[in-house]
Amino acid sequence: MEKGARAALSRLAESQLGLFSAAQAARLGISRAQLSRATRHGYLRRPRSAVYAFGGVPASPLEAQVAAALAAGPDAVVSHRAAASIHRLHGISGGPIAPELTVPRQQFPRLSGVVIHRAGPLPREDVSTRYGVQVTSPARTLIDLASCLGPAALARVLDEGLIERRWGTAELKECLLRTVPNAHGRPIIEGLLALRAEGPAADSVLEARAFAALRPLAPFKTHFVIGIGKFVYVIDAAWPVRRVGAEIVGRSHRAASRSAFDRERRKLNALVTAGWRIAHLTAAMSADEMVATVRALLT
Repeated sequence: MEKGARAALSRLAESQLGLFSAAQAARLGISRAQLSRATRHGYLRRPRSAVYAFGGVPASPLEAQVAAALAAGPDAVVSHRAAASIHRLHGISGGPIAPELTVPRQQFPRLSGVVIHRAGPLPREDVSTRYGVQVTSPARTLIDLASCLGPAALARVLDEGLIERRWGTAELKECLLRTVPNAHGRPIIEGLLALRAEGPAADSVLEARAFAALRPLAPFKTHFVIGIGKFVYVIDAAWPVRRVGAEIVGRSHRAASRSAFDRERRKLNALVTAGWRIAHLTAAMSADEMVATVRALLT
């Protein structure tokens, strides 16, 4: 293998999780016979037919996804759960995820262990590039997940993405308009977006769930700011006229530093002294339990 071509191939592989395809190598003047010889001598390894990696380079957890896309060719797009794993979307982890690709309808790649979806050309706005291959954008990935996740799991992924600013409701609606009208799971996404269109902004998945649960007790203020003496405090949800508030307590509170713990206790003591009644809502509570806890203080 000529030194200059090998250096160019190494640079290309570095941008693709250490991988390259036989077609990419051919464009650099490296034949399949040379690749086979290098593989026999241990200089290369072959994770998938017509896809290679330099020997000694450890396999990435995402290697299977990128290798499948390289094997399928430049029109293939990593999608669905495989794209979610690349974007590290909430809840899409915990074990190996099979490679999943969306390809043009007229293409029929035969790749073992790969889930293939055929569709019309994806809009440019719905495709991004990661590790040298095409991947559906985070918003399009969420919409594709509607075909393989249940409503509850899909809602958690959607809410986590809103909180992490991976997408907004307007962006998701625009992405929906670019999909076919009969796309599987589309009604579920539309329903979830309708529920969140007027919802308050949340700082965590637990807050988003609590705010949704408390809708029967609307109107209420979220992240309500109140001054008591020389201090300013923020109440997660508040009914100021009734001097009733709700604090949403997640797991992060358990790991808080001693100083953060003390600040939280001073805040609660100050609110009680000022005549506020505070409900404590936790992840273990159902929506009905959250509503009942707050309603008891409002009546």
